[in-house]
Amino acid sequence: MAACHPCAPGSYNNVLGADGCEECSQGFFANESESTGCMQCPIGRYAAQKGLATCVECPPGLTTFSRGALDSDACLCQGELYEGQCVVCSGNTRYEAGACIPCSEGLTCNGARTAVVQPGFFTDTAAPFDVYRCLPSESCPGGLPGTCAGGRIGVPCTQCPAGQAWNTDVCADCTPFSLGGWLLAGIVGAVTIPALYYMMNMKQTAKAITMLATSCALAMTISMLQNVGIVGYISFSWPAELQWIFDLMNLFTLDLQALGFDCVSSSPVTGYHMTAAMLPCALLWLIVCSLLSKVLPTKWQFDSGKLISTLGQFMQVSFTIYSKIALSPMMCYSHPNGKSGMLDHNGIFCFESAEHTPMFIAGVCVLCGMIAFYVLAIYAAVIAPKRAAAGDAWFLAATRFLLFRFRTDCWWYGTFMMPRGLCLSLAIVAAGDSPYVQMLIIVSVMLIYVFVQLITWPWKLPALNAFDATISFCLILMMAILGAFAPELDEGTMASLTSAVISIVLFLNMVVFLMLCVTLSALIRLNVMGGSQESVLLALGAIPEPGVLSEKLVLLSKRIQDLGQDAMGDVLANLSIYDLRMAAQIVTAVGSEVGEASLVLTRRSQLMPTSSMTSAKAALENMPPSASVSSEVIKKETYGETVKENSRAAFCADPAQSAWL
Repeated sequence: MAACHPCAPGSYNNVLGADGCEECSQGFFANESESTGCMQCPIGRYAAQKGLATCVECPPGLTTFSRGALDSDACLCQGELYEGQCVVCSGNTRYEAGACIPCSEGLTCNGARTAVVQPGFFTDTAAPFDVYRCLPSESCPGGLPGTCAGGRIGVPCTQCPAGQAWNTDVCADCTPFSLGGWLLAGIVGAVTIPALYYMMNMKQTAKAITMLATSCALAMTISMLQNVGIVGYISFSWPAELQWIFDLMNLFTLDLQALGFDCVSSSPVTGYHMTAAMLPCALLWLIVCSLLSKVLPTKWQFDSGKLISTLGQFMQVSFTIYSKIALSPMMCYSHPNGKSGMLDHNGIFCFESAEHTPMFIAGVCVLCGMIAFYVLAIYAAVIAPKRAAAGDAWFLAATRFLLFRFRTDCWWYGTFMMPRGLCLSLAIVAAGDSPYVQMLIIVSVMLIYVFVQLITWPWKLPALNAFDATISFCLILMMAILGAFAPELDEGTMASLTSAVISIVLFLNMVVFLMLCVTLSALIRLNVMGGSQESVLLALGAIPEPGVLSEKLVLLSKRIQDLGQDAMGDVLANLSIYDLRMAAQIVTAVGSEVGEASLVLTRRSQLMPTSSMTSAKAALENMPPSASVSSEVIKKETYGETVKENSRAAFCADPAQSAWL
């Protein structure tokens, strides 16, 4: 009986009891013994002979495009042929002229000659690998080169075709109402400007606290909306729920594209020039109205001082807006292809496009005008105390826009507050390609201003100070939350931020060390050297001499006696809210020291002392016999209160009857 043997690799037999094994055909292989069938060569391999245990692999860069290849002729280039050589590009690369080139930002490559444009980026059909970044990203859906959303055209999807304007999310045809609406707006503005002069300078309006609060709150609200609009220029990828808010806030920065301004302006350059000219035209029109008012009755004629104040008010309210407009040609960001585009008009390339030059010149002119106005405001703030002391009523009327809203001891705050919007816009200019750095600069500016505002409490009305502080805190909190949308930081930015944090920690340690040195020097001065005055460093300023204050208070008391109670009441009625509160605190402080409970008007966490009374009694005892009768009366009253004061309980709920103030 014959023995059975397994088929060798490269052969097979699927018939039970067969006399022998059959070799695998071309294109097939069997890599195991006892095989009952052969398998086709996989892609990338071939079998040119029968009976192979393994298929032969194609040369590097070549592959078969089907299974079961019969010979090496089936191995073809899986990439691109260049000068007889097969070039295969893998990963996120693309083929170009015999080389594999890394795929640019904004493209998705698979090693072929073409690439897919990612959403938020744009390439022109004539240059499919020249990538532009779109702002906002929704205007470029990606996909094939040259694709724009909403009917936009241009590179990169920046404008609507001629005769159309952007309408929410699509380019729409301009209508007669589009141009007519802007003409009507111009007429309304021309009527409103002189009306604002009369409204802001009416006699009853100038003294109404309610109108002051309303106008200041309105100005703060507009300023807040302008600041939010500037924050929207940070090149973050905002969610759709936030993007529309920033788009709406852009209206308060005179970004009029969403209102169909393209129907009025024939090009971005013309539109920018028209926007930049709006404020100068408004100021010029107000001056013309002043000249025309000369033919009106005296009651309606413009006053020169009030005219200057109204012009200054227009400039002050518009300072943030026109700072942003002036700096718009300098607000640039980098495209992946290395070009820099304007944030407002992505298709105008900074210092490269012909359209950019006239816009840049106009922006510099506007900026120079804003700086010139600010220099005048600084000069007015510097000389204001001297002019006020001299009784210069015209100067006070002309600078009312700068001084009237603030406490008399913080008259400078209007000048200090004015360049805040300019600083926010400069943050966008300074770090065009680093949105996280832009956010840090903006937060730093806001922190500086809220710090000064909380220290000085400058507004005339307490409610305005609270309102201003609340707005500032909300803006800072908003910026902290918006940091979550920051893009991934590069290594250079991370290193810079790390160094900044280390510097802040060192600064904190230095501040603590300096404070310890100041307190230690004060202790040495008081205890070792026998000094009697408080430290000027701890007081953060000079401390008034008690002797000088005593002399002035005595003089003041004589003037008060001469005026009488009714006349003094009229004097106090002219003081501001903070001055009245300060007067109450002074009366309370002095009254508690001399032991007169009826002078206690505010609460103080201090026991009514007797040391001051003892010193006063000693001074009265040492007075010469020629002292006045009033001094003798005071002396008797003082001694009559001694026992009462020494036994007084120093706590009571009513501040008018208590030593706990």
